[in-house]
Amino acid sequence: MSRIDTILWTELAARRPLRLADVTRMAARAELEARRLGVPVCIAFCDGAGTALLFHRMEGALPAAVTLAPAKAWTAATYRMGTDALGALTAAGGMLAGLGPAGGPVVPFGGGLPIRAGAAVLGAIGISGGSVEQDMQIARKAIAAHWGAAPSEGQGQ
Repeated sequence: MSRIDTILWTELAARRPLRLADVTRMAARAELEARRLGVPVCIAFCDGAGTALLFHRMEGALPAAVTLAPAKAWTAATYRMGTDALGALTAAGGMLAGLGPAGGPVVPFGGGLPIRAGAAVLGAIGISGGSVEQDMQIARKAIAAHWGAAPSEGQGQ
């Protein structure tokens, strides 16, 4: 694909919101990765404003994951960064130390990633039920399935 084609594709994608078909496909990829890891999780998606698009609970997922997965998606969408990055900022000594819920359930640890097209945040994914590292891995694989490749550098930022 030429540089112009790539730019056009990115710009066009940025103007199109996530559709149910998009998040359903990403949820299927997330579940596949969770099964591969042997970790039952909850999977949540929201649009760029933090409004829920899809929620899926795998059999055996922890009860707390039912609340945490949507909260991670909301946090990533509304703060426009991965929940792991937000966690670093809210830790003691960080720029946002002591940040608490501001009109929603802020989650300052990994498992939530924004879904981007260029600079635009189209929505976000939240994964909960595994370790923070497993949740992040599952989220990244799901986003990669949507774009047909690994998420771009800074996808979770």
